[in-house]
Amino acid sequence: MNNTFRKTGWSAIWVAVLALFAGCVDLEVTNLNDPDRERAISSPSDVEALISGGFQPWYTVSHKNYPGPALSVAADAHTSSWGNFGMRDSGWEPRKAMNNDPAYSYSSMTSTPWSQSYRSLAAVRDGILAIEGGVRIQEGDGPDNTDRAIAFGKLIQALSFANMALIFDQAFIVDETTDFESELQMVSYDQVWAAAETKFAEVIQLANSGGFTIPSAWVGFNGDWSASYMAEFARAFRARYRSQVPRTPAERDAVDWNAILADASPGISKDYAGFYEEGGNWAWHRSKLHTATYTGWARIDYRTIGPSDASGNWETWINAGPDDKRPFDIDTDDRRITAGDPTTSGKYIRYMGNSPFPADRGIYHYSNYIDWRWYPIRQANFVAEWPDMTNKELEFLVAEANYRMGNRAAAMETVNKYRANGELPPFTDPNGVAPGGDRCVPQNPDGSCGDLWETFKYEKRIELFHYGMATEYFDDRGWGDLVQHTFLQLPVPGSELELLLQEIYTFGGPGGESTAPDIINDTSWRGLRTKARAFELWDLANAQDIRDPGARR
Repeated sequence: MNNTFRKTGWSAIWVAVLALFAGCVDLEVTNLNDPDRERAISSPSDVEALISGGFQPWYTVSHKNYPGPALSVAADAHTSSWGNFGMRDSGWEPRKAMNNDPAYSYSSMTSTPWSQSYRSLAAVRDGILAIEGGVRIQEGDGPDNTDRAIAFGKLIQALSFANMALIFDQAFIVDETTDFESELQMVSYDQVWAAAETKFAEVIQLANSGGFTIPSAWVGFNGDWSASYMAEFARAFRARYRSQVPRTPAERDAVDWNAILADASPGISKDYAGFYEEGGNWAWHRSKLHTATYTGWARIDYRTIGPSDASGNWETWINAGPDDKRPFDIDTDDRRITAGDPTTSGKYIRYMGNSPFPADRGIYHYSNYIDWRWYPIRQANFVAEWPDMTNKELEFLVAEANYRMGNRAAAMETVNKYRANGELPPFTDPNGVAPGGDRCVPQNPDGSCGDLWETFKYEKRIELFHYGMATEYFDDRGWGDLVQHTFLQLPVPGSELELLLQEIYTFGGPGGESTAPDIINDTSWRGLRTKARAFELWDLANAQDIRDPGARR
């Protein structure tokens, strides 16, 4: 596929992006096909509005309808057979290829993160070029906020590039250095991430040397940011994104975990959260709303909470075919899941009983439980903080870094800290398995107790459910835990490919490109261990026939 975006093709897209953004900012543009930047951005307030407004489109991608809910279903974090946001089509069993037809009802799954990211990048590019052309962000004798605008613009570029690297297989790198008189090329996600890393480094350097304040209205209405907090925010998100970009276990293992450890270890002095105000601001998190507090929309998937079960029902469910995955009540000692009786609600999870989904869409979607920790937001009429980046997440990143670099004792300490939330007994041996005997948490699909690594993953899934965008999806693809044939990334939107006169392509599904591996061909150590255990169980189940072949029926 030719990924070159020639001048004429790019100009058409760029004009469309600028036209979209111009609807939100009052710019005097007389000719969109030949914009005069000096006329279009005529005052310091115009330039500052362009740059500061770039944060909202990033927030839209990270916290609203597309692509988070669909990716969450693809990761079996929550389950839903409703079509909304592409959830049903992302959760089919067996998995199907992602539909990249521009006419697809939920084509916004790709077009929204693509267009919103370039909306941010377009705004920041023009704002920074105006500053480079001589505009100072200063009104009269007031303070000169030019350095603040540049630093914030760099942050938006870093966040936007990072989202593109997470979501898409390739993208354009567009900033104030881009020359539209020459050809542009889409580059692979790892190159897009490299561009994000460069921007993050610039942000941190500028913030550490600056004494400015970022207004609350720019960043989600949860209080002003000091320059030092901006540096903390950038380091925290760089650590998150760095861990999430990999598409495979091999890529995640090859990540610079020392760098993640350095970014995540200091923590963040205040959790980052948007604050939604009744009456219409934009800082709310629909993944929390639709997939947690509306009981008719979703359930929490058994692949998330099932490993806590001690009854044997989890092993039966996970090893059954899609048509035989029937909902079950969980018998667990994890008090986050239940209060003891399988039909009682735990600290995080509420018992619901029957699912609201049509049976003909797959009973594998059924679950008797829903995550309930975000329900207080609904009770408050949504006027509340919507947490995203927290010290809890950074602690889990530090724990994974420690585990991968050989410091299992430190990783075990974090695991035990959060096991205590479920009133579960602590690990005492970092090379052992979860304590509890037959009632250990978590349990593997073969009924054995999970080791420290499996327990770490279980704890992170339970504790960080729907904090950041599709954290479970990005973790599971890097851990190798997505259901086979799940797409590992999204393609460039079909509508963009049509405009470029390029062939529409996609990922996922049996035989598709960029798809989670089939276990039959999985030669990873986890795959081999699962196969070995399957043979052991088969031998036990067929011991009599093996001893006496003539007795087979």
